[in-house]
Amino acid sequence: SSGINAEWSLRPGFQTLVLAFLNNCLGHKSTIIIALIFQILQLAWFGLGMSKWMMWLAGILASVSSMSYPAISAYASQSAESEQQGLLQGILTGIRGLSTGFGPAIFGLLFYFFHVELDETSLDLNDQSDASSKYNSMMLPGGPFLFGALLAFVALLITLSLPESQTKPLDLKKEKSTDCDSALIPLL
Repeated sequence: SSGINAEWSLRPGFQTLVLAFLNNCLGHKSTIIIALIFQILQLAWFGLGMSKWMMWLAGILASVSSMSYPAISAYASQSAESEQQGLLQGILTGIRGLSTGFGPAIFGLLFYFFHVELDETSLDLNDQSDASSKYNSMMLPGGPFLFGALLAFVALLITLSLPESQTKPLDLKKEKSTDCDSALIPLL
């Protein structure tokens, strides 16, 4: 829960200021790659983390990775004709909706297969021997998150094979260095 709080409190800043800066300076594809790298790190950290401070750090990593969907939408819109924009964004939103619906079901099965106990009420947190024996009886407590990191790595490999977008995100007449220098001015 701590990591989730960190993610939700930092997400707006990353999806506005940092996303705009990265898109303008590096382009959409590079922004997607950066977001996926942070997604891999975040999921691996959740999978291997054992303490509360580690969950907070994973939440910070997750807030950076939250740039992936807006960056994917921007990349796709740069690659489509203007009359295809509605169809394209509808397809992307539909895929995201399906993922939001099926994701919890699939990962619920993964938690089951990895024997991860999700019911905190069954653990007596005052009895350290009970808590540690329950924890040790789980095959791999962070296994579902490590599997998610593997899926994000596959997405990273697919992204690396994509072509660079053909047009610049803001103004085609400006040079790249001026886009980076002035990327945050409209947002401040």
